[in-house]
Amino acid sequence: MKSQLLELVKIPQHGEYLEIRLERITSALIRLQNGLVEKVQSGVEEGGYVRVLHPKTSWWFNTFSGWNGVRERVEVALHSVSLLPAGGRGVTRAEPVEAAWKCEVKEDFRYLPLDTKVKLMQEYAQIMRESAPFLSHCSVEYRDEWREIYIANSDGSFLEMGKPDVSLTFVAVARKNDRLEVYRNGVAERGGFEVVRGQESLAQEVGRKAGALLEAPSFEGGMCDVVLDPVLAGVFIHEAFGHLSEADFITRNEKLQKMMLLGKPIASPLLNVFDDGSLEGLRGSSPYDDEGIPTRRTYLIRNGYLTGRLHSRETAYLMQEFPTGNARTVSYHFPPVVRMSNTAIEEGVIDREELFRDIDRGLYAVEYIGGNTALELFTFSAAYGYRIENGKIGEMVKDIVLSGNLFRTLMQIDAVASDFRWTQIGGCGKGEQMGLPTPTGSPHIRLRGVLVGGHKSV
Repeated sequence: MKSQLLELVKIPQHGEYLEIRLERITSALIRLQNGLVEKVQSGVEEGGYVRVLHPKTSWWFNTFSGWNGVRERVEVALHSVSLLPAGGRGVTRAEPVEAAWKCEVKEDFRYLPLDTKVKLMQEYAQIMRESAPFLSHCSVEYRDEWREIYIANSDGSFLEMGKPDVSLTFVAVARKNDRLEVYRNGVAERGGFEVVRGQESLAQEVGRKAGALLEAPSFEGGMCDVVLDPVLAGVFIHEAFGHLSEADFITRNEKLQKMMLLGKPIASPLLNVFDDGSLEGLRGSSPYDDEGIPTRRTYLIRNGYLTGRLHSRETAYLMQEFPTGNARTVSYHFPPVVRMSNTAIEEGVIDREELFRDIDRGLYAVEYIGGNTALELFTFSAAYGYRIENGKIGEMVKDIVLSGNLFRTLMQIDAVASDFRWTQIGGCGKGEQMGLPTPTGSPHIRLRGVLVGGHKSV
């Protein structure tokens, strides 16, 4: 495999950048609705792509099934790319690297029978259904995936990577008269089947939260001080700010280029934000990105100043900066594009309790349902929250919508706690590439004078 791919990437004779990816995906999916098995599937697929950039034309990308006939595909790609119209694109070249990396797991899900997996999901479904009154619907979804990836490029690099990923999602629907509430939660990690064992308490909590939301009043809204929990704060910085830091967006948008000038003060001096694909054990991590560039920590905001952005080889070339190891793809069906890896607000120095103490009347917003962004404007819906009264957490509330201008809101952060944690459940979509693992991290943070709506977002 290695010698064959390294021989193929030597074929270009006219300065082309050539990249070959071969991938084997072993996966399983189990879905239960109200305790009944709705879907079970498993399988193995093999495929790859050939990607070529001609220095005088543009990109040529071809994806294929199976691992046969790669030489012919390379030859066709090199001929085809030479026929494209002039494009003036380029990539930053790098020193060749050769590496093999595989994440170790305790219990390899590839070798477990499906009925073992199904049985555990049925147990969780039963626990959730019995966890609270008024539950009208419960679902359990289990996914596992192991990717064997081989990448070679015309820098002379060869990478072999093994990436496991496993997730478990619980959804509970509670209904009482004409009121209906939905709550979901789960776990996801770069690990084996051990990740989803021992989740009985989480299944029970999901059912109970859905039931509790039936009785919770709606938050009335208005301008108020807000404390965000680590889940919502992490999603906020990912969705509202992280995507603006992806350099392919910046290169295509003149307004964004003016907004995102390096060295510009854009946030509270307390705020530090980073993206780091080199962190061990997280779902967004690997030693190298999908273009063979080493991953690293990139500070996007430091002490309130804009200090960095995320790059692929191409965007680094266009902006005359350096690749950051953020070219990622969900699979061999798509070319790598600029994506976040593990993005987070760095922890502060104060205790979580201090964030609540000097708020007379405010809101503690928890977790995340959905939202929308349009450049610097955002709208996010919290899963639920609690009133803050006289410095203490009060009754549970729901129908919470936070909205505003991103940069104004970043300036309103006046406290960052020390209780940092990662959230790994879920995935990010960009273009046609959906579900890429992109963990978010944050401690609790406090914002002053935020506009909060008392209705659900549409």
